[in-house]
Amino acid sequence: MLVIIISGILTTLLFFRSLDSNVTRKLSEDGSYIYTAFDSASWAITSRSLSPILGIDKQSLYDNYVVQCNEAITKENDDKGKTTAPDVCTVMDESRLKMNANQPKSVFNYTKDGYTKTRVPSDLFDLIKEFFNKNRHLAKIEWQSHTVYHNAWIAPPTMVGLNKDKTLINQIQEQIKPILEEWTGQHLSPVSTYGIRMYHNGSILAPHVDRMPLVASVIIQVDQDVDEPWPLEVYGHDDKATNITMEPGDMVLYESHSVIHGRPFPMIGNFFANCFIHFEPYAPLEGEAHDPNSDIPPYIVKDSVWENEWKIANPDGWKFVSIVLPFFLCSKFYDDDFKTLVEYGNVIKVEALFRDNPDLVHEKDENGWTCIHEASRGGHLEMVELILKHGVDKDLLTKTGVTPLNIALAFLEVDHKLIEFFNDIGAKDIGRSKKQEL
Repeated sequence: MLVIIISGILTTLLFFRSLDSNVTRKLSEDGSYIYTAFDSASWAITSRSLSPILGIDKQSLYDNYVVQCNEAITKENDDKGKTTAPDVCTVMDESRLKMNANQPKSVFNYTKDGYTKTRVPSDLFDLIKEFFNKNRHLAKIEWQSHTVYHNAWIAPPTMVGLNKDKTLINQIQEQIKPILEEWTGQHLSPVSTYGIRMYHNGSILAPHVDRMPLVASVIIQVDQDVDEPWPLEVYGHDDKATNITMEPGDMVLYESHSVIHGRPFPMIGNFFANCFIHFEPYAPLEGEAHDPNSDIPPYIVKDSVWENEWKIANPDGWKFVSIVLPFFLCSKFYDDDFKTLVEYGNVIKVEALFRDNPDLVHEKDENGWTCIHEASRGGHLEMVELILKHGVDKDLLTKTGVTPLNIALAFLEVDHKLIEFFNDIGAKDIGRSKKQEL
């Protein structure tokens, strides 16, 4: 009799808890539960109190995760002789929850659902897979400090960096950019393509939204060795959760500033390799462009809840192009200087700089390189076209006597669209395109 009473009390408590969590025990066509970001069912999404829809074990998994994070950071700092608040991860996670709840409703969205799955262009995937296979043995532990976003104290992710292969970075950005632009209807500027991350057995990635300017993003599934699927859980613009399984060659396009995404289920297997590419929108493909002198970016809703948070984090206002480290680290913004902007193909900002200082287009470094040489090395066709419109000679020589076309031939594939453009306008190839001669 006592067992029956206790059982009845527990059932009642779970029922009332589900009501408090706004749980809608609605089933999808395949029989699975439908839940939203405000149910916090698979993980703590907007609340630390989880719904029991997917089982009461989810709460204990999350609670233990935060406890382990607190212990890991405390030990990490003790080893360095630093004093740490015992609840450092708890506080950090409150920030994640606050961001999940407020940032999505404070930004503009550009697609109906906020995410879609498709395939990587086959030629591009072959290049990425080849690079991964050749360099996988060079993978290094990515994060030297623990955060609440990933249980690196159990399964530290490793990274195969792309930084030394700018040609591959350019190829990735150039093929992914038009796909994302068509999907979002926005002109996009690259923010980061920072490598191939390998998650390992037991990994959990806490659901989050990315820090801006990471707005229009792509996850490419490069390779995997898992015992069972490790789904990407996303909360679309309708706030409903969807679990997306990925196989090598798949890619997910998503609005990372407003679509909560993560992998809240422990990975079972050896590794799971993803490549992440992020872009920032700066103007619609059609319609009126955003004011480049605005103090907030075009994807933030003015007077919204998160506008002030963004301004606190960016006291100097909107810098059109920023290159940042992964979303959960403190942002490291590189100098927003002319050379960097040219190197990464940021046409709108460079055009604005030309208006303010027309002489920039002719400025040379110690090797006789000007912006047209930098743009040619990066393979940025639109940038080269802009520079030529400002009166630069298409065959301008460096101190070593090479032309922009020679530089393009040295750093790009022979069928690159910039090389085709140079040939079409009669640019000179003086036959010295080896990198060591540039």
